[in-house]
Amino acid sequence: MGGVRVRVGIGIAALVGLVLTVLAGQGISQTPLRIYSIAGIIAALVFALWERFIWKWKVVRYFTGVPLVNGTWRGHIVSSYIRPDGSGVPSIPTALYISQSASKVTVTLFTGESKSVSETAKTLRDPDGRWRLSWQYVNTPRPGVRDRSERHRGAAEVFIGSQSGEGLEGSYFTDRRTDGELHLTEWSPARYGQAEMALAADGFQAARPYVRDS
Repeated sequence: MGGVRVRVGIGIAALVGLVLTVLAGQGISQTPLRIYSIAGIIAALVFALWERFIWKWKVVRYFTGVPLVNGTWRGHIVSSYIRPDGSGVPSIPTALYISQSASKVTVTLFTGESKSVSETAKTLRDPDGRWRLSWQYVNTPRPGVRDRSERHRGAAEVFIGSQSGEGLEGSYFTDRRTDGELHLTEWSPARYGQAEMALAADGFQAARPYVRDS
């Protein structure tokens, strides 16, 4: 959605500039037309900068209150899945990468056996003031485990904690009629492409998603 808005904004600015240029060629004073054209281009540029960068600035988020969760989170999953022999599954080390702009969020979850990519994702503010991240995803297991774990869909939701160490805490469910809990307590600004790399990396820390907690 964010990328579409940027392209639409830039396209509108370009179209306005083209129309004004045509009109200017028909004898209308060019000075105000140039001002309008420049203003449109500047507005589109500011919109693009806001989408990618400005909204993240601490001075801006101090007033908006929007949490910054962009980066890699690390923790574990507790699954309700019961094996054929009746035993449960131990907690699963997990890494969660979040890409966040002013209007768009994407979520990628990695474990040692699979990768989940969000189809839709959004941050929401509840009436009690708490923020949460909600997404729907498609999970693709690695080829070596597909004999016992098929490709499936699901949905997940985590509440965004503060500097107190809460991290991201929530739950998920799948169309295989399984569910579980998500506990992600460490954060890094780096992006990792595999669970092994993220889980073995140094430099993770307690996240500070809110300016007022920094």
